[in-house]
Amino acid sequence: MKNDLYSRLYIDAHLCRPKCGDLGEINFETGKGIVYLAAFRGPWIAAIFLQSKGYEIITDETCNQCGDKVQIIRNLSEFERRRCRDCNDYFHIETVDWSTHSFTIVDGELVRDRYYYQCPTHYGPQDKGMMFV
Repeated sequence: MKNDLYSRLYIDAHLCRPKCGDLGEINFETGKGIVYLAAFRGPWIAAIFLQSKGYEIITDETCNQCGDKVQIIRNLSEFERRRCRDCNDYFHIETVDWSTHSFTIVDGELVRDRYYYQCPTHYGPQDKGMMFV
C-alpha cells in the first residue's frame, strides 16, 4: 500500500486563533479555531466540513480573519479489516479520522465508517442524517 497523498484518503484541518474558527468551532485537543476542515481522496476534495467565509485553500498558509499563519494538521487513512454483519465474511475498508469523526469512501461517496459494517455485496446507501452525528 502506498503511503503518499495521491493514493490515500486524508483529512486536512487548518487551525488558527479561537476567534477565527468557522461558526465558533474550536478543536478540543488544541484549543484552536477551525478555519478549514476537509477530506481528500488523493488531490481531489471528497468533502468540505467547515470553511470560514472567504478562506481559500489556495492561500492555505494565512488565516483570512487575522492574517496569522495557520497550523495544518493532516491525518492519513488507515486500512481496517471488518466482518460483515450479514454474511460473516471479512472485508477491508480505508478510514480516516480527525477529532471525533471518522469516514471512509464507498463507491465514490463519503460515509461514516462507524455505520459501515456490511461488505460491498450487502451495503446499502447510508442515511445522510447520520453523516455528522
